[in-house]
Amino acid sequence: MVRFSQIGTFRIVKLTSINKRFIYDASPFGLKEYDNFRLNAVRKATPGLFETIKTRLENSIRDKDKEVDLQDLNMFLLLSKNSEDLDLLLESFKKYKNSILLDKDEKFGEKFVKLCYLLNNSDKMTEAFNDDEIKDSLMSQLTSFLIINKLIIDKKYDEAVKIFEHYLETVNNQPKNKIQYLQKTKLKKQTQIIPFGHLRLVFEALMLKNTKDSFLKMKELISKVEPLKCKLNNTAIACCFLLSLKQNEPRYAYELALSIEKFNVTLQNNLKAIALGKLNKPDEAFFFIETILNLKKLESRNDFEGKFFPDTLESLRDSISKMDPKDSIKKDKFDLILKEVERRLFRNDLFGYCTNVNVITDKKK
Repeated sequence: MVRFSQIGTFRIVKLTSINKRFIYDASPFGLKEYDNFRLNAVRKATPGLFETIKTRLENSIRDKDKEVDLQDLNMFLLLSKNSEDLDLLLESFKKYKNSILLDKDEKFGEKFVKLCYLLNNSDKMTEAFNDDEIKDSLMSQLTSFLIINKLIIDKKYDEAVKIFEHYLETVNNQPKNKIQYLQKTKLKKQTQIIPFGHLRLVFEALMLKNTKDSFLKMKELISKVEPLKCKLNNTAIACCFLLSLKQNEPRYAYELALSIEKFNVTLQNNLKAIALGKLNKPDEAFFFIETILNLKKLESRNDFEGKFFPDTLESLRDSISKMDPKDSIKKDKFDLILKEVERRLFRNDLFGYCTNVNVITDKKK
């Protein structure tokens, strides 16, 4: 949500809510800090400074013999306030970059993307990405993450996947010895070359798109990140699982459930039970249900341990309805188990688990 106020000739953009759907706490991404930095620059700017810099940049672009001043470019990043200003920034950056024979400038890319984010303008992010002169400046880990996140907010799922694929290509194009070095050093810090957040986002985008093509793209991307020793975190797997179910691929969904980290028994067995229910295997499904029931239930409303998705309950009810009516003993037993499941329902369904990204403490959810 953006609120505007006037100070002199400048319009200040105040960020009342940075975003409601970051995967993790928003503070590490520097948006609030950058917004405050911009507000301070506007307050300290002398009257007419914005128009003066704007005129100089426009003249530099029109006159091939004039160079773009880096100080003007950086100040205009702080004072820009609309789509027209963003256009001028991109043209100025291209001329500056070419004049000093610079392949890319990730610092500019990060500032530009943060500015677009604060101005709620994902179109300019996409436009910059589609410009071959600028694209590589947007492919730092943080900048690419911010772009993908904003595109998903704006329901531009194809564009989000495209950004991820180019980021993946950028990583793959690094020298082999650098990739091996990154694998060793990153894994020691319990991170990985393709960050959990990027994987989490791209598979959410594919799940939300929910087409046969997005299912096939999901499988393709999983096969591409595996050689880089990149694991999907639990929420990314849950997104892939749900997409598989929606595309009537319960067997593949079950295989995905097997890849959930073993210490997360509740999530893994919920997904197994759902998939087995869809495969009409109630006996096997109820085995995993009882495994969860044997876990100690945590009383906090937000804790998932020992609880069930409403999807799990629905899948099992559907399985029971298809059972042979003559097998009343087993049916009665399963009905009793389902009553216990009803008392342990989680606050979110599986879709809610996949898209509830206001997570601060559990960064690897």
